Amino acid sequence: MPRPLAAPSRSLSRSGLRVGAVASAVASLVVAGTMLAPPAQAAWKNGSSANGAKVQVCKVPLDGGDVRVRVRLDNRATGRTYTGSLMRLSGGSGSVTVRAAGGTISGTKSLRVRPGHLMGTGISGPGVDHGSAIGYARSLPRC
Repeated sequence: MPRPLAAPSRSLSRSGLRVGAVASAVASLVVAGTMLAPPAQAAWKNGSSANGAKVQVCKVPLDGGDVRVRVRLDNRATGRTYTGSLMRLSGGSGSVTVRAAGGTISGTKSLRVRPGHLMGTGISGPGVDHGSAIGYARSLPRC
């Protein structure tokens, strides 16, 4: 007949409980972060694109109906450097440019736009130089 196994005789100290609680909290945050994507990740709208590089825009509402339109260049699908731009097509001049090396996403820049101003995006790089209108800020997703 098999002998019964002895129960382990150890007790958890306060520091052991604290470490366990911290580890559990960190694990919960990691799991929640992988299951819940930040809303800004899905908020970008594609403007101009060429050879896999995409100029993307979104808006942040400001006082008085104005919006701050943010722009970035998603260049993860290419191996070449491209430059993207956001331009105000009506209501006065204004533009910003962003640049990204192949395989990367650029930083963001922004342009303040009033209601009723038309906007456009452009992209330039090796063998590419074109733009397209993206319309009014009200049609853009929020960042």
